Amino acid sequence: MDPMTVTRSKEEGLLKEALANLDRGDASQADEILSRLLMLAPGDAQALQLMGVVRRMQGRDGEAEELYRRSLAIDSAQPHVHHNLGNLLRAQRRFEEAIVEQMEAIRLRPNYVEAHLNRALALSDKGDHAAAEKGCRDALRIQPNYLFAKQSLAAELCALDRPLEAERILRQALDLGVRNPRQAAALEHNLAIALKQQNRYADALVLFDAAQSKVPEMPFADYNRGNTLQHLGRLEEAVSSYRLALARNPLDMAAHEEINALLYRLGDAENFLRSYDDAAALYPEVGEPWLHKGNFLHLKGDFENAREAFERAVHLLPDSVTPHDGLALSLARLGEFDKAIIQHELALRMEPENAHAWRNFAQTLLAAGDAKAGLGAAQRALAIEPESQIGVAIWGLALRVLEDPREEAINDVESLIRVYDIAPPDGYSSMEDFNIELNACLDRLHRDRRECIDQTLRSGTQTLDNLFGAEHAPVEILRARIDDAVADYIARMPEDAGHPLHRRKRNSFEYPASWSSRLRDCGFHTNHVHPKGWISSAYYVSLPDAVGSAESKEGWIKFGEPNLPCGLKESVRRRIQPRPGMLVLFPSYMWHGTVPFRSAQSRTTIAFDAVPKG
Repeated sequence: MDPMTVTRSKEEGLLKEALANLDRGDASQADEILSRLLMLAPGDAQALQLMGVVRRMQGRDGEAEELYRRSLAIDSAQPHVHHNLGNLLRAQRRFEEAIVEQMEAIRLRPNYVEAHLNRALALSDKGDHAAAEKGCRDALRIQPNYLFAKQSLAAELCALDRPLEAERILRQALDLGVRNPRQAAALEHNLAIALKQQNRYADALVLFDAAQSKVPEMPFADYNRGNTLQHLGRLEEAVSSYRLALARNPLDMAAHEEINALLYRLGDAENFLRSYDDAAALYPEVGEPWLHKGNFLHLKGDFENAREAFERAVHLLPDSVTPHDGLALSLARLGEFDKAIIQHELALRMEPENAHAWRNFAQTLLAAGDAKAGLGAAQRALAIEPESQIGVAIWGLALRVLEDPREEAINDVESLIRVYDIAPPDGYSSMEDFNIELNACLDRLHRDRRECIDQTLRSGTQTLDNLFGAEHAPVEILRARIDDAVADYIARMPEDAGHPLHRRKRNSFEYPASWSSRLRDCGFHTNHVHPKGWISSAYYVSLPDAVGSAESKEGWIKFGEPNLPCGLKESVRRRIQPRPGMLVLFPSYMWHGTVPFRSAQSRTTIAFDAVPKG
């Protein structure tokens, strides 16, 4: 027999033997066989890619990538190798490269269903949920009952705020009769998320429990269950659920954030932020626990300890902008402006197009007394994100400090703030009668013991979910009246392409956020703006007697005063005395806050942000 034929036969035998071991999950034996094969045939493309599979199983991803690429250099027409390489790149968060590899796999094999789906997953990872939805549907056209594709499509629909469609797809998938308990649990888990997104929290909880009864260790289930329990007002149970999530994965930063935000609202000072210390003790080489702890400490106003946490994060995450930015803000709050500016500049050298970092730099420069440089930094931020409301607010503030006449039109508190007296809805003799019913409805939604740490409210509570569209009957009655007021506010806007409010003028609008705030004795809102809005608001449901004093102006809404010192002589430009049934509308970028009040009576409002639609 020809020696070359004998050699090739031996190589094919080794390939088959390696594949058999891989099918059994025996990576060690496959490694040994493929090593022998590659000594015989170092240029065998199939052997190289199989060794790449082995290296991935062994967690040696760098070597796996090199082996896949060597295989493709020898024979580029291997769709399965492009697919495997794409999956590896996605696992390394190299999403654009992963998409390119999956596209090449699809070009070589148009009906490669797994490549279609994994391309969709990479698109989802990079935030392109519309393209990811299309990719999932492409996979389902090839294989209509591909359950993982249905599950993934439902996740994209939820991300696109289409939970009803997601629910329908997931129920159809479950109706097929899923034998694999893990697959059934995954579908039930995703269905629970779709129901939660529809505010059907009790139904969602039943499904989370059903999924976990099949697969107790299911990733993210305890976290999502905790979120659902929060919305049901079962706050102590939610804490327990987050603790389970962290026991399974001590570096689950989403669970850390939720449990600590909740512990703060529950007034549990003993356990607040302890989870970060526990994670840092287990993983001293990981910077994320220190970074996130620093964020909480900064929000709490503990700037000295925030600085220490951010310094640790900077050391452990030297290539990340975020800890430098956080450290800069804490240093600025401590009055150490020279050090703060150094950190801001470091962050911006790393990411020159980071609008958030430019906005923070502008605020530090203004607080440091350099309004001219602050204006330049604010303009850089707006060049990157022109519709950022906090960006407009900081820019306007810099203009104001510099006494630039352009600022007058931007922040004209007389023409841009409008007050509306809402007429009693049909069936109510007065707004007082209506507000009594509305306030009773809101009583059921104010469940917390204190404010959220990341909100402007002090001494009080704020509702968690969007009020509008949540089937609270009195709220929906009020919303119809609010719609008319917002439409009138928009209609009165002039056509002005150079004005940050007027240039966004559209007849159609929507409410991305709506909530209720309830202030108690000594309560107030710190000065702030609404970063993601266009038109913002305050509707007054019930008020303490203290607001009746024109001298002290307790509980009044005030406009123009920023949340940082920058040398303004007269910072407040307008104060409005609230009364029940009154709606105040104003630009989202306009600084506003509340004068503290003393009273045993609470101050309850409904607020929302409106944005242009279409």
